[in-house]
Amino acid sequence: MSFRAIYAAPLALVTLVFAACGGNEPQPTSPTGPQGTATAPATTAAVAPTAPAAAVTAFRDAKGKDAQMAYMQNQVQGRMGKAFQAHDGKRYADFSCKTCHGPNYVEPKAFLPKLTMKGGNLTAFAEKPEVSKFMAEKIVPEMAAAMGEKPYDPATHQGFGCGGCHAIEMK
Repeated sequence: MSFRAIYAAPLALVTLVFAACGGNEPQPTSPTGPQGTATAPATTAAVAPTAPAAAVTAFRDAKGKDAQMAYMQNQVQGRMGKAFQAHDGKRYADFSCKTCHGPNYVEPKAFLPKLTMKGGNLTAFAEKPEVSKFMAEKIVPEMAAAMGEKPYDPATHQGFGCGGCHAIEMK
Protein backbone atom coordinates (compact mmCIF):
# COMPACT_ATOMS: atom_id res chain seq x y z
CA MET A 1 0.00 0.00 0.00
CA SER A 2 1.70 3.22 -1.06
CA PHE A 3 1.65 6.53 0.75
CA ARG A 4 0.16 8.25 -2.27
CA ALA A 5 -2.70 5.74 -2.49
CA ILE A 6 -3.50 6.06 1.19
CA TYR A 7 -2.94 9.65 2.13
CA ALA A 8 -2.84 11.76 -0.99
CA ALA A 9 -5.22 14.70 -0.85
CA PRO A 10 -6.60 16.22 -4.00
CA LEU A 11 -4.14 18.83 -5.24
CA ALA A 12 -6.93 21.36 -5.38
CA LEU A 13 -7.67 20.81 -1.70
CA VAL A 14 -4.10 21.52 -0.69
CA THR A 15 -3.79 24.69 -2.72
CA LEU A 16 -7.26 25.96 -1.94
CA VAL A 17 -7.00 25.36 1.80
CA PHE A 18 -3.80 27.43 1.73
CA ALA A 19 -5.69 30.38 0.26
CA ALA A 20 -8.87 29.98 2.27
CA CYS A 21 -7.91 31.84 5.44
CA GLY A 22 -5.54 34.33 3.85
CA GLY A 23 -6.71 37.40 5.72
CA ASN A 24 -9.33 39.15 7.67
CA GLU A 25 -10.85 41.15 4.86
CA PRO A 26 -14.51 41.92 5.56
CA GLN A 27 -17.02 40.54 3.13
CA PRO A 28 -19.19 43.13 1.37
CA THR A 29 -22.68 43.28 2.80
CA SER A 30 -25.87 45.08 1.98
CA PRO A 31 -29.15 44.95 3.83
CA THR A 32 -31.02 45.28 0.55
CA GLY A 33 -29.79 42.18 -1.25
CA PRO A 34 -29.61 38.46 -0.65
CA GLN A 35 -26.43 37.02 0.82
CA GLY A 36 -24.72 40.39 1.06
CA THR A 37 -25.14 41.41 -2.58
CA ALA A 38 -26.29 44.86 -3.52
CA THR A 39 -29.48 45.13 -5.50
CA ALA A 40 -29.89 47.26 -8.58
CA PRO A 41 -31.96 50.41 -8.24
CA ALA A 42 -35.63 50.05 -9.15
CA THR A 43 -36.47 50.88 -12.76
CA THR A 44 -39.65 51.00 -14.74
CA ALA A 45 -38.36 48.53 -17.31
CA ALA A 46 -39.17 44.87 -16.78
CA VAL A 47 -36.15 42.86 -15.73
CA ALA A 48 -36.04 39.10 -16.07
CA PRO A 49 -35.26 37.39 -12.77
CA THR A 50 -31.91 35.67 -12.58
CA ALA A 51 -31.44 32.18 -11.30
CA PRO A 52 -29.69 31.96 -7.93
CA ALA A 53 -26.07 30.86 -8.04
CA ALA A 54 -25.61 27.15 -7.56
CA ALA A 55 -24.79 26.26 -3.97
CA VAL A 56 -21.19 25.21 -3.48
CA THR A 57 -21.26 21.81 -1.81
CA ALA A 58 -17.53 21.04 -1.84
CA PHE A 59 -14.51 23.22 -1.20
CA ARG A 60 -12.99 22.16 -4.51
CA ASP A 61 -15.94 23.85 -6.26
CA ALA A 62 -15.42 27.22 -4.57
CA LYS A 63 -13.96 29.41 -7.31
CA GLY A 64 -11.83 32.36 -6.35
CA LYS A 65 -10.31 33.47 -3.06
CA ASP A 66 -13.49 35.14 -1.77
CA ALA A 67 -15.58 32.02 -2.42
CA GLN A 68 -12.90 29.82 -0.83
CA MET A 69 -12.69 31.97 2.29
CA ALA A 70 -16.47 32.10 2.57
CA TYR A 71 -16.66 28.31 2.22
CA MET A 72 -14.02 27.79 4.91
CA GLN A 73 -15.72 30.26 7.26
CA ASN A 74 -19.24 28.95 6.65
CA GLN A 75 -18.68 25.22 6.23
CA VAL A 76 -15.40 24.28 7.87
CA GLN A 77 -14.37 26.58 10.72
CA GLY A 78 -17.49 26.28 12.89
CA ARG A 79 -17.95 22.58 12.27
CA MET A 80 -14.33 21.71 13.01
CA GLY A 81 -14.22 24.09 15.97
CA LYS A 82 -17.10 22.18 17.57
CA ALA A 83 -15.39 18.84 16.90
CA PHE A 84 -12.07 19.95 18.45
CA GLN A 85 -13.76 21.73 21.36
CA ALA A 86 -15.80 18.61 22.16
CA HIS A 87 -12.49 16.78 22.54
CA ASP A 88 -10.63 19.49 24.50
CA GLY A 89 -12.62 22.66 25.13
CA LYS A 90 -9.79 24.38 26.99
CA ARG A 91 -7.08 23.76 24.37
CA TYR A 92 -9.36 24.64 21.44
CA ALA A 93 -11.43 27.41 23.06
CA ASP A 94 -10.18 29.94 20.51
CA PHE A 95 -10.50 27.77 17.40
CA SER A 96 -9.95 29.88 14.27
CA CYS A 97 -8.16 29.85 10.91
CA LYS A 98 -4.89 30.12 12.85
CA THR A 99 -5.52 26.78 14.55
CA CYS A 100 -4.75 24.95 11.30
CA HIS A 101 -3.04 27.61 9.18
CA GLY A 102 -0.84 29.17 11.87
CA PRO A 103 -0.26 32.85 12.59
CA ASN A 104 1.06 33.45 9.07
CA TYR A 105 -1.86 31.69 7.32
CA VAL A 106 0.22 29.02 5.64
CA GLU A 107 -0.91 25.71 4.19
CA PRO A 108 -1.84 23.33 7.06
CA LYS A 109 0.84 20.85 5.93
CA ALA A 110 3.46 23.55 6.61
CA PHE A 111 2.07 24.34 10.08
CA LEU A 112 0.54 21.21 11.63
CA PRO A 113 2.72 18.47 13.13
CA LYS A 114 4.41 16.26 10.57
CA LEU A 115 3.42 12.60 10.72
CA THR A 116 5.80 9.72 10.07
CA MET A 117 4.96 6.56 8.16
CA LYS A 118 7.18 3.56 8.81
CA GLY A 119 6.50 0.07 7.50
CA GLY A 120 3.20 1.16 6.00
CA ASN A 121 1.84 2.50 9.30
CA LEU A 122 1.68 5.94 10.85
CA THR A 123 3.92 5.92 13.91
CA ALA A 124 1.57 8.34 15.71
CA PHE A 125 -0.83 5.47 16.43
CA ALA A 126 1.85 3.81 18.57
CA GLU A 127 3.36 7.05 19.93
CA LYS A 128 0.12 8.92 20.72
CA PRO A 129 -2.72 6.41 20.54
CA GLU A 130 -5.43 8.57 22.16
CA VAL A 131 -4.84 11.57 19.91
CA SER A 132 -4.49 9.35 16.85
CA LYS A 133 -7.75 7.56 17.60
CA PHE A 134 -9.56 10.88 18.09
CA MET A 135 -8.15 12.26 14.83
CA ALA A 136 -8.94 9.10 12.86
CA GLU A 137 -12.42 8.52 14.27
CA LYS A 138 -13.70 12.09 14.71
CA ILE A 139 -11.62 14.67 12.88
CA VAL A 140 -10.89 12.93 9.57
CA PRO A 141 -14.55 12.05 8.87
CA GLU A 142 -15.77 15.47 10.05
CA MET A 143 -13.18 17.36 8.00
CA ALA A 144 -13.92 15.21 4.95
CA ALA A 145 -17.62 15.99 5.28
CA ALA A 146 -16.93 19.70 5.87
CA MET A 147 -14.82 19.81 2.71
CA GLY A 148 -17.43 17.90 0.71
CA GLU A 149 -15.17 14.85 0.34
CA LYS A 150 -15.50 11.21 1.31
CA PRO A 151 -13.36 10.05 4.23
CA TYR A 152 -10.45 7.76 3.51
CA ASP A 153 -11.54 4.18 2.90
CA PRO A 154 -8.80 1.58 3.49
CA ALA A 155 -10.58 -0.90 1.21
CA THR A 156 -10.47 1.41 -1.81
CA HIS A 157 -7.51 3.59 -0.81
CA GLN A 158 -9.58 6.62 -1.77
CA GLY A 159 -10.79 9.66 0.11
CA PHE A 160 -9.69 12.35 2.53
CA GLY A 161 -7.25 11.12 5.17
CA CYS A 162 -4.49 12.33 7.47
CA GLY A 163 -2.47 13.56 4.49
CA GLY A 164 -5.23 16.02 3.67
CA CYS A 165 -3.93 18.30 6.43
CA HIS A 166 -0.62 16.86 7.65
CA ALA A 167 2.67 16.37 5.82
CA ILE A 168 3.72 12.72 6.05
CA GLU A 169 7.34 11.70 6.09
CA MET A 170 8.18 8.23 4.78
CA LYS A 171 10.83 6.23 6.66
